[in-house]
Amino acid sequence: MKRISIIGGGASGTLLTANLLRLAGNAPVEINLVERRSRIGRGVAFGTSFDSHLLNVPAGRMGAYPDEVDHFHKWLSAGGHGYEANDFVPRRLFGEYLRRVFTDAAESADPNVRLNLIDDEAVDLSVGDADAQVMLNSGEILPSHRVVLAFGNFSPPSPSVEDLSFASSPKYFADPWGSALYDAIRPDDSVFIIGTGLSMVDVALHLNNARHRGKISAISTRGLLPAVHKLGFTYENFYDELKDMRRITDILKAVRRHISKAESNGSDWRAVIDSLRPVTQEMWLDLPQREKEYFKQHLSRYWNVARHRMPQQAASVLDAIQADGRLEILRGRLRKIRDDGEFGVEFDSGGTAHTRNADILVNCIGSEANFTRIDSKFVKNLVARGHVRNDAVNLGIDALPDGNVVGKTGSSSNIVWTLGTALKGVLWESTAIPEIRAQARALALKLLAD
Repeated sequence: MKRISIIGGGASGTLLTANLLRLAGNAPVEINLVERRSRIGRGVAFGTSFDSHLLNVPAGRMGAYPDEVDHFHKWLSAGGHGYEANDFVPRRLFGEYLRRVFTDAAESADPNVRLNLIDDEAVDLSVGDADAQVMLNSGEILPSHRVVLAFGNFSPPSPSVEDLSFASSPKYFADPWGSALYDAIRPDDSVFIIGTGLSMVDVALHLNNARHRGKISAISTRGLLPAVHKLGFTYENFYDELKDMRRITDILKAVRRHISKAESNGSDWRAVIDSLRPVTQEMWLDLPQREKEYFKQHLSRYWNVARHRMPQQAASVLDAIQADGRLEILRGRLRKIRDDGEFGVEFDSGGTAHTRNADILVNCIGSEANFTRIDSKFVKNLVARGHVRNDAVNLGIDALPDGNVVGKTGSSSNIVWTLGTALKGVLWESTAIPEIRAQARALALKLLAD
């Protein structure tokens, strides 16, 4: 019997498991899914219980399977949820949906396919020539022919200041996704958020819904908020014009030309960006290493703003609380954070030094992507034993495009695999459900065929 162990039961691990259960037929397969039961299908992204935390993709495009992109919307409709296909729905509903997808796949699987839900934590991995052993915190060992590292989002890296002593304060929240943050904030507390991306949007929206009265400040190097979705526009794919380009600046110029063309023809710049979605991975794979590094350093923030957008209803709330003075968006570089009973955040903006004082400090920088810095016993052991290494641009795990992990020696085995967020440095576009669901199906087929 083939044994496949999946470490992590967030969206990536859940979708992979569901595909294995659906595609295995009557082949004798044992699947071990290692995750706390309460988190299966949820992970960080969909574990929220707050309705103010919305998906940033319309419901009609969030189906679990590549050949049924409207599957989620059909589930919503069948359950009596009155959402249209273009609506941005609460993320908690998508977490419930993933659990239903998982349960349906498990209940309909052939008797020869065995699923073990391991309510535990992986702490180490031993890899041999033909198989592996996953060591769990409980002391149990899982013999495995294939191991899949289905990592989701890790806690953000520490802010870029020399003195990190403030991090020991109970009023500093390194994890912006936990409910402890909202339990700790009093209505009149001033809140300082490091980062102005989608995680910051989540925090601000929740505080507004909770009728928070205190000042909210958020800072990033460029002070950019996510762009706002505007649906209903299309633009023809122009990959043929880009496919031989190997310089980011040339690609950027071409994209800008097409944005101008789109807007002059009554379309929208968002449609131009979206037209590149099916070929972004291929374009990234073709770029020389130096160009990937240039993009990461100089342009990735702008791409993230344009690509990872927020719903209009979220933007309207942010506009309102900025207009009434409850939210300020700052541009600058952090220099120092002191903790004297309240936080004093010093930053430079336009060559001028500024300070903001706050009762609460929240880290919304984004998930740590450098695996040598991740504070996880399991990850530390994976790195120390040479089973994984950072990709060349330090955005995730080094691997082949199909997810076969490349270890310290520079070679890949056929034993350790990954998908989703960990492949960002390899594929760039690898963190959203449309990409993850395609990877999950492809990897399931590969694991079952080997």
